[in-house]
Amino acid sequence: MKKILLYLIFSLGMHAQETDVNNQQKIDSLLKVVATTRIDSVKIKSLLKLEYCYRYTDFQKGLDFAEEALRLSKKTKWKKGLAISYNNIGNSYLDRGKHSEAIDYYLKSLDYSVKFLKNRHITLMNISNIYLREKNFILSQKYINESYRIAKKTSDLETLAFCYYQMGLIARDQDKNKQAKAFFEKSLTIFKKRNDLFQIAELTNFLAEVTTDYKSKLDHLLESKAIWDSIAPDYISAVNNKINLSTTYIELYKNDELGKKFSRKSKAELLAEAEYMLKKAAQYSEESNVQQNLMDAYGRLAEVYDLKNQPREAHNYLVRHYSLRDSIFSQESKNKIARLESQKEIALRDKEIQLNKLTLEAKERQKWFYIGGILLLATIGALLFYQSSNRRETNKKLQRLNTDLDQANKTKTRFFSILNHDLRDPVSNLVHFLHLQKENPELWNEENKKRLENKTITGAENLLTSMEDLLLWSKGQMENFMPQPKKLSIAKIFEDTVKHFSSEEKASIAFENPSNIELISDENYLKTIIRNLTGNAIKALEKTTNPTIVWKAWKENEKVYLSVSDNGPGINQEQFKALYDDKEVIGIKSGLGLHLIRDLAKAIDCEITVDSRPSEGTTFTLRFDQ
Repeated sequence: MKKILLYLIFSLGMHAQETDVNNQQKIDSLLKVVATTRIDSVKIKSLLKLEYCYRYTDFQKGLDFAEEALRLSKKTKWKKGLAISYNNIGNSYLDRGKHSEAIDYYLKSLDYSVKFLKNRHITLMNISNIYLREKNFILSQKYINESYRIAKKTSDLETLAFCYYQMGLIARDQDKNKQAKAFFEKSLTIFKKRNDLFQIAELTNFLAEVTTDYKSKLDHLLESKAIWDSIAPDYISAVNNKINLSTTYIELYKNDELGKKFSRKSKAELLAEAEYMLKKAAQYSEESNVQQNLMDAYGRLAEVYDLKNQPREAHNYLVRHYSLRDSIFSQESKNKIARLESQKEIALRDKEIQLNKLTLEAKERQKWFYIGGILLLATIGALLFYQSSNRRETNKKLQRLNTDLDQANKTKTRFFSILNHDLRDPVSNLVHFLHLQKENPELWNEENKKRLENKTITGAENLLTSMEDLLLWSKGQMENFMPQPKKLSIAKIFEDTVKHFSSEEKASIAFENPSNIELISDENYLKTIIRNLTGNAIKALEKTTNPTIVWKAWKENEKVYLSVSDNGPGINQEQFKALYDDKEVIGIKSGLGLHLIRDLAKAIDCEITVDSRPSEGTTFTLRFDQ
């Protein structure tokens, strides 16, 4: 414990040396703001800060600043300023044991702090504190519960910590020490995270009050004293700590066994230390005019002098103690506090009654407005319904026409894209051959002539086949034109493909159909899809060494699969977008025939997937549900 105290004294010592200088600098700065600033919230806030600076050194001066802030808040009609001013004036009276005056100002503060939850929480806690001092635990708990509700609603950890703090005090004063300790520890955990030394010192002092183990009690009290001595030895809570520590020393003095076990001080030293601290507590309380602490210090000093067998001094302090106690907790004061609370309750009920009366009158007027309004709305509603029905019918017709027109535009765009893709190359090859024959007859020997004539005939036949495919696709876009499914032999489909590409000399085309697969589909649609996929594969292999195309057919899980693979360079997946997206019609760098494949596959319920990898080739897979 000694090491902890030395650490606290060392770490906080510099702060104690600078406190007075910093406080005076702060006062000078605030006075300058007050003197030079026009009447606004900044000036009012500065006055309230000055009140706090003088609260424990010059009560009247601090009160003057708070009352000036109140006057300016009323003049500017600043509700938040009114709430804080009333609360701060209440604080000044509370510290001096003037409970009835304090609670009067606190209740006024509540009237203006409805929208300012942080200020409302502070005032609610102050009222709870007054009722706690008056031993009215029910009302004390009522007000702190309202503050706790605000803290939970706003997720304000600091407010929550203060609520736990006050709940601990209420439990402590009802001798519920275990419950009080739990509340104090919750509050202390939050304040330690915030490094709030004032509250840490407060709570360690309160933990000592609810601890029965004397070792822990002394540790808490000495830890609190070390902090207070370093930052504010004359602060109201520091004085309370001195009184609590003195009380503990008196108890150890009176019990020889406890004194020897828990303290290294002799009996004389314990009593002398208690007397010294109590006199300092009385001195600080007289200087700051904090009546509650002064009353407690006088009571303990009376006990010290009684133990020292000095009855005259003991009697004098006891008289002072009871004089202050009668002043603070007089029946007149209790009655005044009760009247203020009752007046507040009555005022609230009167407001509620008046509000209910106005509400009933307003509801009666509203009833007739509602009846007239309902009749008017019913008439308007009927007219709107009739008009809306006509508009919906018209909109449906327009929508159908727009849909048909949009579909026609899409079909036209696709048609021209496919014409460009599937007819341009065959026609171009045919025209090239004819130009070559006309312009360079000397190049023609019998072998070349026969070979090119065969290729021309094959190209023309392929052109005719492509035109038939296009016509088939065009019919597929027409309304009510449907595929004609029947049982097909994949082997025959492959034979047709071999024949179609018989003139192809660059790429090797292989067909694998070991199980002689059959399926139900439209023959023309399927042939067209296979020819287009094969043609696209051939184009993809133009710069590939040993170009190879492989068609496969197999059956798996009651589904028929056809796939075509090439060993080409592979392409980006984005270039296959036309295979899945109906909106893609132009702008694709390769594979415009994918539009034809996509639409024909959709018509015969065929699902197409593609897998293309750079430098590994591309595979298209057709899946048919049988």
